[in-house]
Amino acid sequence: MRTPDELRADRRLAINGGTPRFDELPYEESGIARSAADTVAEIVRSGRTVHWGGGPYSKRLEEQFAAYTGRGKAFFHSSGTAALQTALFALGVEQGDAVALSDSGFVASLNVIYHLGARPVFLPTDPTTLLCVDDVSAWVEGHDIHTSLITHFLGNVADVEAVHRTAGSRFLVEDGGQAHGATLRGRPVGSFGDIGSFAGSHKKLVTAGQGGLNVYDDEQIDWRMRTFAHHGKSGNFEGVFPGYNFRGGEMEAALGLAALQELPERVAARNSTARALTDAFAEAGLRTIQVAPGLDATPAWFDIAVVLDEEWDGHRDWLVDALTAEGIPAWAYPALISMPWVEPWMRERGWWGEREQHLAAVETALWNRVLVLGTQMSPEDAKRVATAAADILTR
Repeated sequence: MRTPDELRADRRLAINGGTPRFDELPYEESGIARSAADTVAEIVRSGRTVHWGGGPYSKRLEEQFAAYTGRGKAFFHSSGTAALQTALFALGVEQGDAVALSDSGFVASLNVIYHLGARPVFLPTDPTTLLCVDDVSAWVEGHDIHTSLITHFLGNVADVEAVHRTAGSRFLVEDGGQAHGATLRGRPVGSFGDIGSFAGSHKKLVTAGQGGLNVYDDEQIDWRMRTFAHHGKSGNFEGVFPGYNFRGGEMEAALGLAALQELPERVAARNSTARALTDAFAEAGLRTIQVAPGLDATPAWFDIAVVLDEEWDGHRDWLVDALTAEGIPAWAYPALISMPWVEPWMRERGWWGEREQHLAAVETALWNRVLVLGTQMSPEDAKRVATAAADILTR
């Protein structure tokens, strides 16, 4: 792999004044099901796009998504973040409760812990899979873990059962926001936790434009979740605790329903693109993330990540800009524990110590070397841009 200094000095790169490899970024599929256009238009013409307690399309989406994941119930939210927040609230997470959180994930999972006043107990990332390590016992020592919130990040599949067991947590929430259609031990992701939580936003496999879904079995969870997401009101009148307006709309539900019908084909297409990306990178000797060795799991790849050499720590953001300038749609994710507001917030509450300081350094050094390309393009475009990216990095 070429060094950062070598690339910064390469005048053939567009970021350094050269000619871009491609005229524009490749087309990336948004995930919106065009087949729902007429249904959405009918909803608009009806004059009613949202219903207290959920409209007919929302209820249909809940029924079908619950059936798909093998759960008894589902609740459609206005966003994936809303779904995560109601999930933790429904399980009784309160101020100061310890929530074990995979540092491998999207910031929404951390934000909901903050807004509930809970204490995040960050769990380290396996650099082979970019998922939470399976055995987290050493990282939760001294904590009474209320809930484990574990993300199937990038469409890869975490062994949530192992994490839940070694964390000793009372409850498990699976964040499957990027992993619709993935399986673990022959079962759909989202079917293992007390609650499985999914996002329906842009580029997701079950895209609703916005929206999020929680799946579960327990009646009390259902009541707490729906009450919290309807302004804290039980029924139409009584406010039993402070809540939010988190219920999903009918247009979004119609989009989600249409996408759900196409889910097997969508997963196959994303995984085909993922193979094109990984094959091109592997041919150049670059390391991409993998399913955990020996784990019976089938991913539904959302992104493919390349883990760069250690010398790229501190230069990754420049590389993302350089590749984008070439017409290569590169992206990056931060270590959640190293978000700039996290340490001051945790120090103020007496939650930041040597363990957090050490983990932040290790996680930052890893995630500062992670480069991702999305699977929302065709396999042909994926091969084209991955081959170009690999050539830039290794020639």
